[in-house]
Amino acid sequence: MPPRTPTRSVCTRCLTRRRLFSTNSFLQQQKQHDLPSPPPRSGYARLNHRGLISITGVDSTTFLQGMITQNMLVTNDPQRSTRRTGFYTAFLNAQGRVLNDAFIYPSANGGESSADEAGWIIEVDKNEVTTLMKHLKKHKLRSKLKLRALEDGEQTVWSTWNDQAEQRWAAYNLESESPSPFTPSSHIAGCIDTRAPGFGSRLVTPGDDDLRKYLPDESKLPGSEVHLPTYTLRRMLYGIAEGQGEIIRESALPLECNLDMMRGVDFRKGCYVGQELTIRTHHTGVVRKRILPVQLYSGGQDPNKFGEVPVYDPNTDLPLPPAGSNISRISARKGRSAGKFLNGIGNIGLALCRLEMMTDIALTGEGTQYTPDQEFKVILDNAADGEEVRVKALVPSWTRDFILSGVRKNTPRPNENEGHRARGMVEELEEEEHRRGE
Repeated sequence: MPPRTPTRSVCTRCLTRRRLFSTNSFLQQQKQHDLPSPPPRSGYARLNHRGLISITGVDSTTFLQGMITQNMLVTNDPQRSTRRTGFYTAFLNAQGRVLNDAFIYPSANGGESSADEAGWIIEVDKNEVTTLMKHLKKHKLRSKLKLRALEDGEQTVWSTWNDQAEQRWAAYNLESESPSPFTPSSHIAGCIDTRAPGFGSRLVTPGDDDLRKYLPDESKLPGSEVHLPTYTLRRMLYGIAEGQGEIIRESALPLECNLDMMRGVDFRKGCYVGQELTIRTHHTGVVRKRILPVQLYSGGQDPNKFGEVPVYDPNTDLPLPPAGSNISRISARKGRSAGKFLNGIGNIGLALCRLEMMTDIALTGEGTQYTPDQEFKVILDNAADGEEVRVKALVPSWTRDFILSGVRKNTPRPNENEGHRARGMVEELEEEEHRRGE
């Protein structure tokens, strides 16, 4: 077995939390050091920043079905079969705000469950395990299930990828004839990571051994292990937010965090906590803010030269804006905030952006506030001279296509509203006649 590659455990919050009290220490610590190298075309990473919760019992599937945004059952299956593969989802509060983004997997090799009991593993931000456990216990009531937070080393979460393979959305998550790459007796649970096309797979293995113990075949696991910051960098290049350092707890809306695009929401399933606002937002067809990848640059650079995905420079000397910093226009007048910076590494990052202000996407026929020559900035906190970093929001092709498809679907054609109203009246008359006939 190849020697285990040492892995540094780095919390993603620590990458951005740089709010200091003295100007001198602020400017010193804002300078970024030890930036990761660009991610390799293929590889895998141990995700020590993620925690696991075991949920077992005869009511565990039904319980989770009422708690999460995705469906625990196979879509369009008349037998209402339970899913046999992992998937991406979220837990919401009653107001429809995100509590936790999560992956849920069937317990590998049965986990702690017997042959007659369902068993699931919930993967969330490691810093949020205790809080989510309290949330689940509050809703447990008389459900026959057991909840337990797994200790470090009991099981390990991995991300794997191979950019040389054909990029596609998650065939396994679409519940095809082979809905899981692993047999029921396998020690590995996992799924294709649906948050961006070609992003890779998510795996959970028992113990803390190297992943190659379970996948020694180079064709199934190409590349070598990389450190967590390299995975974080790759994730940001794809525009994927993760954990409550970026998807702010009880503040972010699921569609603003792209959960609809990432196949984390089933809009046809039954009731769940926070469903009402999510469904209403979906049917309006207008999500004015979304998390996007952003390019950080200094004054004097031409922002129009950037493409649809960020270009990472490991040798950058740009200071990194603090998480939660407001993004504003570069103009003399103070106006509405254009967005909020969430996290970053080097000269790239993630931000919650107002689409019609920071991008050329038009959501309605009312026009937008976007102009190609308009630039945006983040003013660094506590900087004595008002030092700033400029920010360019970028829209990957798959994100643009998804947003525009929703805009077209929900944009009325001429006289379409009148047509809907007329059809509604005809249906009401038909129902009334039917009742009279009875």
